[in-house]
Amino acid sequence: MNIVKLERMIAVYEAGSFRKAARRFGMSQPALTWSIRQLEESLGLSLFVRGPSGIRPTEACETLIVRARLIVSEHARLLAEVERKNRQQVIVIGVHPVLLNSQFAHTIAAFREREPAVTLRVVEAYSADLIARLQRGELDLAFSAAPPEDEDADEIAFEPLLRQYYSIFARPDHAIFEQIESGGPITEHAWAQADAPNVGARQVTASSGDRNNTNMVLELLARFGMTENMVAIRSASMHLIRRMVMDGGLLGMVPESQFATELQGGTVRQVPGSNIEGPPLGLLWIDGCYETLAVRRLKSLLRTMQVPDHPKALPTPKIAA
Repeated sequence: MNIVKLERMIAVYEAGSFRKAARRFGMSQPALTWSIRQLEESLGLSLFVRGPSGIRPTEACETLIVRARLIVSEHARLLAEVERKNRQQVIVIGVHPVLLNSQFAHTIAAFREREPAVTLRVVEAYSADLIARLQRGELDLAFSAAPPEDEDADEIAFEPLLRQYYSIFARPDHAIFEQIESGGPITEHAWAQADAPNVGARQVTASSGDRNNTNMVLELLARFGMTENMVAIRSASMHLIRRMVMDGGLLGMVPESQFATELQGGTVRQVPGSNIEGPPLGLLWIDGCYETLAVRRLKSLLRTMQVPDHPKALPTPKIAA
C-alpha cells in the first residue's frame, strides 16, 4: 500500500466511477482498475462492489476512506512544509467572497509590512469548497463560515470572529420599490445571486441562529419575486454581483457591508423587510497542525477585523398575496 494507491481509491470513491477517476489522473481505466485490485489484495478485502448500475463502496471502504483522506492530507501537508522550507515561505489562505473587502485589504497590507519575506496566496471560494480544500491540505488557513453541524469535520477548528448581515439591494429606480410602496403584488424580476451550493440552506440563516429552517432564505427571496428561472446571473464573485445590481439593474441579496458607501450616496437602495442575519464568520484551520510564526501573526491580524454596525432594519412591507 502507498499514497498513490490511496489517492486513487479516494478518487474512485468520490467520482463513483472508474472511468471518471481515470480521467482525473490521466490514465487508462484498466490501469486504474488494476491499481485498485492490487490495493484490495494487499488489504485482503474488497473496496468496491461492481454491478449493472455502476459501482458502490463496500462497508470496509466506507470505514477506510476517512483514514485514507487524513493520511493523504497529512502527506500533502508534509510535502508542502518541506517545500516551503526550501524556498520563500508561502501562506495559502482561503477567503469567502463576502470578506474580500477594503478591511481585508488593509489587514493584508499590514501583514505585508510585518512579514515582507512571506508571499500570501489568496484563494476565493465559498465555505463548502474552502473547508474541502482545508481538509485536503491545500490551505494553511481559511476565513469563512463554520462547517455545517451535520458535516464530518471534527479535525477542523473554528474561531468565530464576526457576523454578517444580508439584504436585498436594487437601484433607486427599480420597479420593486414602487410595487412595495403601492402594496400591490411583486412581480418576477431578474436577479444576480451567489453561485454557492444550498444557498438557502447553509450560506445564510436566521438571526435566531436556527440552522434547521433550510427554506428561510428561499422563502424570503420568493416574497420579493425571485424564482429559479429569474436568476439571470450566478457568480462566485461578489464584485460582479455588486456591479450587476448597480450597473445592470438586477436585484441581489448581498452582505450589507458590500453597499455601505453606495447606501450613503443614494446610488442603491435596500429593499424594506429583506434583512436577515448570516452565520458567524471566522478562522478555520486543521486542529493540531503545526503553524509557522507567520501564520500565527496573520491569524492575529485577521482577528482585528470588524464589520460595520448593523443598520436599523427597514420595516417589513405589507405585500399583497
